Amino acid sequence: MSKLAQKIDTLHKSGRTVFSTTQLALYWNTEHKRTLYVQISRAKKKGFLKSIQKGLYAINEVEVNRFELAGSLKKNSYISFETVMAKESIINQWYGSYFSASNRKMKIKNEYGTFEYKRLPERILNNRLGIINTGTYFITTPERAVCDYVYKSGLQPLDDINELDLDELIRISKIYECKRLESDIKQLTKLML
Repeated sequence: MSKLAQKIDTLHKSGRTVFSTTQLALYWNTEHKRTLYVQISRAKKKGFLKSIQKGLYAINEVEVNRFELAGSLKKNSYISFETVMAKESIINQWYGSYFSASNRKMKIKNEYGTFEYKRLPERILNNRLGIINTGTYFITTPERAVCDYVYKSGLQPLDDINELDLDELIRISKIYECKRLESDIKQLTKLML
């Protein structure tokens, strides 16, 4: 097996589907930038790697995990809002985009889909209550997703709230320091009783 094939095999074994330039340097144990860029270029020419955007790569012919990609496209973000609510059947509609919370509002379209980042204040974004670290991306619990959603959009009709943890909803709503949100969540919990 060639050295390049061994390097790609290392990526396969990592369990990741998306790699930044820094991650490639770590997985390939490459310290020099010039050497790293030559290796990346060779891997792309041989069809082992493909570029997603500048500084972000995927193994060719491996299905890219969209949640992992959402976390890699924008640092300091976590998957939330309609994406988690649809995944957990709290809403029955897929919006066609992957929604995340971030420190800046932005929209990125690429061959893998549309990735939308909604801005939340740093104090909320950095509070990890109700956020799960999967090892390759951060995603909210259903309760945190509902709180993020109601904080940004106000109380909207939801399709299935029966599986939500009432106490957790109330506990998470307090991190926003927003009376309207706390009131909306209390109103929502009354519907659940």
